[in-house]
Amino acid sequence: MPKKAEKKHGDYYRKRIKGPDGAWHDVYGKTIAERDRKVEAQQALWAAEAAPGEELYTADYLAGWYARRSPGMKKDAQANARRHINDVISPVIGAKLLADVTSDDLREIMAGKAGMSRSYQKKLVGTIKQIFGDAAEAGKIPRDPSLKLKAGGEEPEQKEALTEEEQQLLLEAVRGLPVELFVLLGLYTGMRREEILGLKWDSVELKGAAPRVTVRRALRWPDNHLPVISRELKTPAAARVIPIPPQLVAALTAARAGEQGSPAQIARRTVIHGEEGEPLTYSAFRRKWDAVTVRSATGGKDLGDKIRNHKITVTIPRKITPHLLRHTYITRLILGGVDLKRVQYLAGHDDPEITLKIYTSLMQHRPEDLISSVLAVFGPSEGQNRTP
Repeated sequence: MPKKAEKKHGDYYRKRIKGPDGAWHDVYGKTIAERDRKVEAQQALWAAEAAPGEELYTADYLAGWYARRSPGMKKDAQANARRHINDVISPVIGAKLLADVTSDDLREIMAGKAGMSRSYQKKLVGTIKQIFGDAAEAGKIPRDPSLKLKAGGEEPEQKEALTEEEQQLLLEAVRGLPVELFVLLGLYTGMRREEILGLKWDSVELKGAAPRVTVRRALRWPDNHLPVISRELKTPAAARVIPIPPQLVAALTAARAGEQGSPAQIARRTVIHGEEGEPLTYSAFRRKWDAVTVRSATGGKDLGDKIRNHKITVTIPRKITPHLLRHTYITRLILGGVDLKRVQYLAGHDDPEITLKIYTSLMQHRPEDLISSVLAVFGPSEGQNRTP
């Protein structure tokens, strides 16, 4: 019988091979020959790792570790681990025997990234600890050299939420522009950028006593800036139902009325989309957001400056990012007295410590919260000043 033609999985050919851990691993290639070469290389690597007394170089172990661990990672985590291994870790210690890697070697890796942010360094340390923790557990090395490894770098400056006046200036600046609905969704739902861009009309309910949006999808640009919408959210807690205020209901109702097509066609369309109803590419989103950037007092521009042949005036007092819209929403909930568990749910925070950290930074130093403590020491009691 003739051999059955192999089917593609998307743009790739796939083959499943059983690893030494007993699990099945998918190997992909753009051509059958490329895939088969990768299969041979992976099987040879597993054989080398399993050979008793065989010297194992760190670069080989890193490749095998990524092949085993990456299928269980989210796409963002996969990309981070791949970049850490290929661009940062392997160039420094790849040529060393795995068993010879020391804590000083790992500190050398971190020293090369001393200028990076604390957030970046924490992710890099996390990757290193996973790699060498797994190696120690599997008996590949006598001890884990990453146990005392810590991230350096500076914590990013705490972002200040937009004041009510700044929110009004922002809304006035984008009124009638294609980016306006994105800004409104950010300010009145607190959704992340990928959640807003992945929001479809089938997840918007504008009627009834509690109009709402349901977060169930996210849009990302994994390759070539092309959009991919999936139900893979940042965390399980990101799936939530958010009641929306009248300001946003009115804007969404107007946008919905302007959609062309049958109800079924509209339901499948993203709320924020291109001229033909297609999800936004990365460059298309940047063009929309440029309408905010160009009107903001950043990069040497001051309020009132005229730009672009005097057609646009700078009216937004500071730099605005999509995340700042979300931070402003969460801040308003907290300062409005909303219960912290509800804030955590509405924000889609998986870890309550994140919500608590924001709450603490907001509430600790407000005069309204400190006045009772000050008056307890310095305030008059029964007409007498208690201060010596």
